[in-house]
Amino acid sequence: MLDIAFFENINNNEILELLKCIGIKTKKFKQNSYILKTGEKIDYLGVILEGNAQIIKNDFLNRERIIENLKIDDIFGHNIVCLGQNKSPVDVITKTNCEVLLLPFEKVITPCNKLCKYHLQLIKNVMKMISKRNSLLNDKLDIIGQKTTREKILALLENYKTEKGIFSIPYSREEMAKFLCIDRSAMSRELCKMRDEGILRFNKNHFEFL
Repeated sequence: MLDIAFFENINNNEILELLKCIGIKTKKFKQNSYILKTGEKIDYLGVILEGNAQIIKNDFLNRERIIENLKIDDIFGHNIVCLGQNKSPVDVITKTNCEVLLLPFEKVITPCNKLCKYHLQLIKNVMKMISKRNSLLNDKLDIIGQKTTREKILALLENYKTEKGIFSIPYSREEMAKFLCIDRSAMSRELCKMRDEGILRFNKNHFEFL
């Protein structure tokens, strides 16, 4: 638990002091269970310690959309509590068994009377992690802002492409369509067209640019 970006530049003894001071706790969740439900009260920051999860939101037609994929060391809940909202507008659902670090938001961002240097470092770390997540959300906006289905697919795949051109993405076909906010059948047809045109090869969530 201690070897995560949240505790960067804070030694183990200082982390133990923070655990006492702030009231940090961990919680385990089974696969396909809710960490957070829409409408549920939230006054904490969450950090994934183990496993993978997704942030899900239903649109006005009740279509499920994937907002973010969460992996180890990723933070969630920050955009909600930072805006002063006390009810979640999204679901956070586990894709695998997960362990999550839960931190009371007000205690995290408010230094104690001692103004401990490691608490100030913790605040810096939180700001850095929030900036990173917001940058990833901006990347998603760039992807789904593309005009055509093909452009959206290629923009997403570019984010995961390696130098060798062979790579995997953390989405099934259904999840990929939900992330891109496009029709799954239309997406599958476009993938097949690009395969037939010799642009790429794919098998499930494994891709290769040709």
